[in-house]
Amino acid sequence: MSKLIRILAVLLIASILVMPVLGEKGGGMMRKNSDDMMKKGQEIRSSGGMMGMGFMHSAGNSFGNYVTFTINDTNGTVTNYSISSIPVFDSIKIDSFNFKESKISGSLTRITNIENSIDMQLHDNPAAVINIRTKVPALITFNLSAGANATKEGNLIKIEADNLTAFIAANATSLTITGNQIQIESNRINAVFRAVPVNMPMSPVHARFMEEVQNNRAGSEIAIGAYGKQSIVNYSKDMNTMIRSMDKNRMRMTINSTDHTGKFMILNLDNSSLVWTDRQKIRLYLDNKSMRQMMSMEDLYAAKESSFWLAMHEGNRMEAMIYIANFSERTIDVTVEDEVTATPTTAIPAATTSPTWTPEETPSATPKTPGFELILGALSVVLVYLRKK
Repeated sequence: MSKLIRILAVLLIASILVMPVLGEKGGGMMRKNSDDMMKKGQEIRSSGGMMGMGFMHSAGNSFGNYVTFTINDTNGTVTNYSISSIPVFDSIKIDSFNFKESKISGSLTRITNIENSIDMQLHDNPAAVINIRTKVPALITFNLSAGANATKEGNLIKIEADNLTAFIAANATSLTITGNQIQIESNRINAVFRAVPVNMPMSPVHARFMEEVQNNRAGSEIAIGAYGKQSIVNYSKDMNTMIRSMDKNRMRMTINSTDHTGKFMILNLDNSSLVWTDRQKIRLYLDNKSMRQMMSMEDLYAAKESSFWLAMHEGNRMEAMIYIANFSERTIDVTVEDEVTATPTTAIPAATTSPTWTPEETPSATPKTPGFELILGALSVVLVYLRKK
């Protein structure tokens, strides 16, 4: 009898040890490591009072709200790059990179070399943007994580990993995809990695926007998240975008560029930024004058005058594409207005009282691994039977 009980105890322990593997949905060890790193980052950020977008640094690791990665402080290589726990790159390496330093400023981590001729910028925003600019000949190697795949799509590189889609645009003299490796080489590189924002549904607008990045017609990207945290990416080096003020029904931005030709901008607002109801509408104003709203992306890309297109998603999420036909210093206002008063106007309406900030939703708890109760129940039945016998 005692021998049987010992055997059952061994079986029970073995069952408990194997259950996490049986209960895992997929993605293998790499996905588990990414989940662990994201969870650790959330704990560190929470204990440090960090809410919304923005990086915290600990033991070589950078923990963002959307992005996690590790920086090798010897050669500047970025490793274990993941977006919302989805592994994307095992490493991002630039040959002959004489690492100088990495600095965190809010939602931006910047890595530079000693000669200040190479600049890598990693952004903690829903699109997980990475900008790499070099003033000298360079070779950039992206090593994909297990489960991630890369293909050429026109002038872009399309990357798919789990349920994530991303693109790379670059001015390359040589661009190759070999197995899990992407290599970009040029005398002066301007490479941009951008994912379809994880807080928005998949849309053709994002591939099209990356084409504008490729054609140097993308100006900037603005993401406003929980607690008023912001991320601004200037895709053109001559572009400068700033948020001047923001409350619950209005945001004011200033944009200027030394390049006076038309540029596209993209705006991402989640449900803790501007707040609106079903009876209200989002309107955009350029230099205090109402902008023309296009009903389709095709109309916007054919526009000759400054215009915008927007999509409202469930949960009070909004994304907008804005076209500015020409530049000096421009002011853009994004306002929440009552539908009943939404007639064309030439001036911005007076501000209304702002409602209270809505906190970011707390992620739901991870479901328990199924099967544990069944195993215990089966072993209990066997033990009862043996005792009676």
